[in-house]
Amino acid sequence: MQFQFRYTSGLWLFMISAIIILFLLIFSWRYRKSPSGRCFIILMICAFLWVFNFVFETAAVSLAWKLFFARIQFIGITFIPAIWFFLVREFTNRRVLGDNWFVVLIIPILTNLIIWSNPLHHWFMGNPFIISSTPFPVVDFDYQWWFYTIHAPYGYLLVASALILLIRSIPNMSGVYRIQSRYLLVAILLPAVTDILYVVGISPVQHYNFTTAVFSISGLILFYSLFHFQFLDLLPLARDSIINNLYDGVIILDHKDRIVEINPSAKQYLSLEDSAIGKAFIQINNEIIKKIQVLIEENIEKMDIKIGKQAPVYFDVRVNNITKKNNAHIGRVIAFRDITERVELFNQVQALAVQDSLTGIFNRRSFMEFSKREIYRVLRNPGYAVSLVMIDLDNFKAINDQFGHPVGDKALVAFTATIQKQLREFDIFGRVGGEEFAILLADTDVETAVHITERLRAAVEALRIQADKKREVSITASFGVVSSMQLRKKDIEIDSMLDLADRALYKAKQKGRNQVVLVKL
Repeated sequence: MQFQFRYTSGLWLFMISAIIILFLLIFSWRYRKSPSGRCFIILMICAFLWVFNFVFETAAVSLAWKLFFARIQFIGITFIPAIWFFLVREFTNRRVLGDNWFVVLIIPILTNLIIWSNPLHHWFMGNPFIISSTPFPVVDFDYQWWFYTIHAPYGYLLVASALILLIRSIPNMSGVYRIQSRYLLVAILLPAVTDILYVVGISPVQHYNFTTAVFSISGLILFYSLFHFQFLDLLPLARDSIINNLYDGVIILDHKDRIVEINPSAKQYLSLEDSAIGKAFIQINNEIIKKIQVLIEENIEKMDIKIGKQAPVYFDVRVNNITKKNNAHIGRVIAFRDITERVELFNQVQALAVQDSLTGIFNRRSFMEFSKREIYRVLRNPGYAVSLVMIDLDNFKAINDQFGHPVGDKALVAFTATIQKQLREFDIFGRVGGEEFAILLADTDVETAVHITERLRAAVEALRIQADKKREVSITASFGVVSSMQLRKKDIEIDSMLDLADRALYKAKQKGRNQVVLVKL
């Protein structure tokens, strides 16, 4: 049967709608690895099937061809409510029905089987016919019981469920996620209302469904909502439950370093309002933010910053760059905490402590005393960890024998200064023997401790001490590391940690010196 095509007035509107949806489908393909991106892509595929074939149904002259294109449309139409439901479920992180997604798809699958076998039973359509009294020929599909009692109610039930899920979730969201939710709400309502009006017989052209044209508008709204604030694939409710209750300040930036979210602690620290959301991070006039911006520009992930001079406030700042699997940058999470009390306490302790007379750092006794206090915090707080590093200068006796003790003392002072530059203000550094030193790294896990110690080893290796006008002395050191995270609670005490770190240090010496060895338990 030859296909005859006839352009009708207003068909351009639906052709443009098909082009828009096709563009959205192609452009959004890059987001196919994220749950919300996959749902959007499937939604656009269903919408394109609907709109594209609706254009051909409208343009077709014969009833047979109109019905053929209508059947293809229903492949998309029947699944769209289910995809709306899945999209909202992913967005709100409400795992309704768990992984039983097939349950939701049973009715759409059965409906398509019934549509394509309709000539055998006429459950979906009775005797469709073309109406010529309208501005252009349209089809009265003569819908039957399956359409009115199964297909339409089930589709509206899914859409209503998605709307209820979204509306109930909005009060628990904040910032940009609440804005996103409102866009999503409008995107669902527009085609849903238009389709309901069509089903009940209210349409500019009788028996003609304008939902296809409206769907392109929904697609644009939804695309803007999901991808304008391109930041991770964080689920808003899961995110709210975590960061809103943190004592730490948290700022979330998108790929263009615009502020996406600020938690209550950050607002309090920075004296910011919700109006800051959407602004470029660098545009916010705040001393803390200016110093954090320097860290971002210099690609520094962690640093303590000092604010003010008369009564300084100290913050521990961490900047985590977020990337996709292909290493594409999509945002940052900035976390910071007020450590003023801790820094002041350590400053007071250091000022009152008995220091090593040569190097000015803690002697063995004071190192042991203050380390015990820090280890006590580990016993009180299971999530808190410390690491202990033992250091021994390699072949130090040879320096004293060759150059004399004054040069040896000079080397010890230079070594101490080099190590201190690499440590934080609240780390505990002490001289526990002639050329033996120990460091207690506060709030440091195993991996970070090894990384820091390796950095210390490299700094010592690069050190040069002027012995006299013509000669320089270079030194190296061996390091043994142990972390409280490696030990049972009953074994977390300073003496046993020193003993374990000393064993690791001995292994570093055996391996050829100038090594970092983590104790193996």
